[in-house]
Amino acid sequence: MKMIAVDLDGTLLNSNSQVSAENAEAIREAQNQGVLVTIATGRAFYDVKHICSKAGIRTPVIGANGATLHDVSGQPIHSIPINRNKAMEVLAWLETNQYYYEAMTDRGIYSPQNGHELMSIEMDRVLSSNPDATLQSLLHALEKQYEQYGLVRISSCRHIPEEAEIYNILGFSFHEEKLEIGRQRYIQDQELTMVVSADHNFEVEHPLASKGNALMQMAERHQIPLNEVMAIGDSYNDISMFKVAGRSVAMGNAHQQIKDVCHMVTLSNQQNGVAHAIRQVLGHSLNV
Repeated sequence: MKMIAVDLDGTLLNSNSQVSAENAEAIREAQNQGVLVTIATGRAFYDVKHICSKAGIRTPVIGANGATLHDVSGQPIHSIPINRNKAMEVLAWLETNQYYYEAMTDRGIYSPQNGHELMSIEMDRVLSSNPDATLQSLLHALEKQYEQYGLVRISSCRHIPEEAEIYNILGFSFHEEKLEIGRQRYIQDQELTMVVSADHNFEVEHPLASKGNALMQMAERHQIPLNEVMAIGDSYNDISMFKVAGRSVAMGNAHQQIKDVCHMVTLSNQQNGVAHAIRQVLGHSLNV
């Protein structure tokens, strides 16, 4: 393999949203052998840069589910924003229907001022109506949203700067019916691509933006054949890159539907599954 694309949440990151020392070391081992390693995530570039710098790794970044590409030095290579009018239409609908949302832009990740309140109300309702729902899992889902680097609170989507490029819009809800309404509304919209990256969300972006398209572009830029590319991930927004990569690897913690479309399954994100897969392809003995 000459190139390895690695998802972040549920893949490279453990349950504490950190890159383990084992995973970071495996990435450096691959790089030292001349393998191009790139992060491929739904997160914003500046958030990824913050995470990777703490782990002591530097890679190119496919961000915003493929809507942005940055080289290893952090310079932008390509971006494909959502049409501004369309983006504002989506955000206005999310606000009207009281969804927590995040609008990922080149200026920051814009989120409603009352986001904590919206999520707290939803959590209380879910817990009162469904005693099987565990508080721990709901809190973890919330923490993943609030921990992102670059969050900017706004009272209305109208306050997103006119000059900001909007790459990705995430809608989030703990209510299954409400979540499904949002997913169905935008999966049928021809002006957008809708993907699901976690149990409680849906994300929309430009119809040509996907991890798969961005991976092809990154490989072409470095003159690497796609059959020499390995992609590692755990969720539905990774499927587009699984389809184009020569080798696809599902995390042990992935849904069965994700495992079924991949060539192989590695260990979970809690067991350094990324390091396991990288060292396997590099032909190393496995001590993870």
